[in-house]
Amino acid sequence: MDKVNWTVDDWKRVLWSDESPYELFHPSNPQNDRIWARDGTQVTPRQTVKFPAKVMVWGMVSYQALSKLHILPQKETINAKYYVDEILEGPCIQALRRTDENRGILERKMIPDMSKAISMQDGAPAHTARMTQDWCRQNLPGFWEKQKWPGNSPDLNPIENIWSIVQDRIDKMKPAVNVNDLEKMLKNAWASIDPDIIERLYLGMPMRVQKCIELSGEYIGK
Repeated sequence: MDKVNWTVDDWKRVLWSDESPYELFHPSNPQNDRIWARDGTQVTPRQTVKFPAKVMVWGMVSYQALSKLHILPQKETINAKYYVDEILEGPCIQALRRTDENRGILERKMIPDMSKAISMQDGAPAHTARMTQDWCRQNLPGFWEKQKWPGNSPDLNPIENIWSIVQDRIDKMKPAVNVNDLEKMLKNAWASIDPDIIERLYLGMPMRVQKCIELSGEYIGK
């Protein structure tokens, strides 16, 4: 792996992007729920939703900023065409073109020198499709082509930590009653990510890579 000797400053050039699904009526820590009763007749049945609605989102994180959170239309499929036309040509390129470094985390320039930026996306089919790879070569200052990053390695991708934090925060909010509520909660949770959290994730990248090497590529946790 050619990133073995990368320093924190090297990692600060990387822009991580990904999609993540969030469920309406997501069960928060169901394994922690305990009910004390003599028998089952004293237990109130819990209503569950067999096929809860989901909201799919896309986001990008850099060392010093977040992109705007992109919410996909309900039942939209992320294929290469949608990914290029609606995400790369939309919130992705908008984030990359920011010029002001002193505004809030959702408006700040992604990195000081965008000519040195490296965009990273995982191995999802929409990301590795020829149409997507061609667009990235033509429009991004730098990006890792599909063979440059190991497959099935979410533990090496800091944005996965961000998605988990977003889930934790919406779990602590008043439960959403519909998809519109959930979308608003997701935007608020995303916007509330503290810059210090992002900084710590980047500072930990050399350690993550070293741990991955020590474990011969096995899962290292987040």
